[in-house]
Amino acid sequence: MIYTFDSAMTGASVLSGSAGALRSVLKSCLVDGFGAGAVASLTVNAGIATANYAGSHPFRVGSVGQFAGSTPAGLNGQKPILSTTASSVTFAAPGVPNGAATGTITSKLAAAGWQELFAGTLTNVMCVKPTVPEASGCVLRVADTGTTNARVRAHESMTDASTGPGTTPLEAQVAGGLYWPKSSAANATARAWYLVADERAFFLAVDPAGTGRFTVLFAGDLASFKSGDAYGYLVTGNEADQANVSTVPNGCVGYSHRSARVGAYLVRSHTAIGQAIAAQRIGAHHNGSTADAYAGTSGYSWGTYPNGPNNGLLTGPLELVAQGIRGSLPGLLHPVQDLGAAFSNGGNVDGTDDLAGRRLLAIRTAPPAGAVTAGTVFLDTTGPWSR
Repeated sequence: MIYTFDSAMTGASVLSGSAGALRSVLKSCLVDGFGAGAVASLTVNAGIATANYAGSHPFRVGSVGQFAGSTPAGLNGQKPILSTTASSVTFAAPGVPNGAATGTITSKLAAAGWQELFAGTLTNVMCVKPTVPEASGCVLRVADTGTTNARVRAHESMTDASTGPGTTPLEAQVAGGLYWPKSSAANATARAWYLVADERAFFLAVDPAGTGRFTVLFAGDLASFKSGDAYGYLVTGNEADQANVSTVPNGCVGYSHRSARVGAYLVRSHTAIGQAIAAQRIGAHHNGSTADAYAGTSGYSWGTYPNGPNNGLLTGPLELVAQGIRGSLPGLLHPVQDLGAAFSNGGNVDGTDDLAGRRLLAIRTAPPAGAVTAGTVFLDTTGPWSR
């Protein structure tokens, strides 16, 4: 299941240039959920349940609600939201008889099912990992003790909130860990964010300067070409404070780097021997005139949007190159064409052909400051993400 969150949702944590702000966002989306409230009434008609609220609710079409307290019990649990109004939502209720539910019914945005380790051990430090058995089991450590950035590393495992083998990136690669930007200013001004996750990985998009220009980061298991890839865990991030730069943040996965190898680290090579290694991020269709380019801009590939022969939007994966092509980032699509400003932040596109039945979320990627032309990436918010 795919879990989608954004800063404009009712009850969402505020991201700012304050210590602990990013930790709050990650914990609410990955571990706890948010936007809890009472359901005024819940009725079923022809396999569709309608939940009504006395006031507002936090849901979007495609987000996942966590419902509890209902009789019949088939209306409880995690439910992808099909439609919304200002005071109601619907979800599928196959096999549930028509009629009104009873009980003290509550709902909230469901968390993505990750586990926090060593909770409360260190102030504004969190360690999280997926709980599903098929995941690699690697742990993400986020030290959100600063203002404009948090410092991030992965570990193969952890014995306490500060210690664990398989540090990624190594200290020799990026001293102190990667930088995840929060805000270009050390204050409480809110910054926009999106988080899209499944049970094994997530994308975090942050607008650190409040300019509508997002840096998109990734942590989790990639879609590996190696069967049973026990160390196919990737974390991306900036290699310095880039919360207000006019050059490209080197941890952003909206960018394809044919000539560079920074900002992305795997916990081990495909041989399962050794330590963390740097990975190069290259769009599968990045064959245009510019060696390093944002997806959806001129120089990335050939042609403009829409594509003449089918009037379509064409996309491809972002591949990880480290001693060969290791795999791709699940759920992320790089446009093949120059899109210009055809898609805005938060816009939704319904997929066709190979992506039929899927909804794609558009995010504009660019340096926080300056005049570099913004690109666009799409995140699959329907899933499942292939691995």
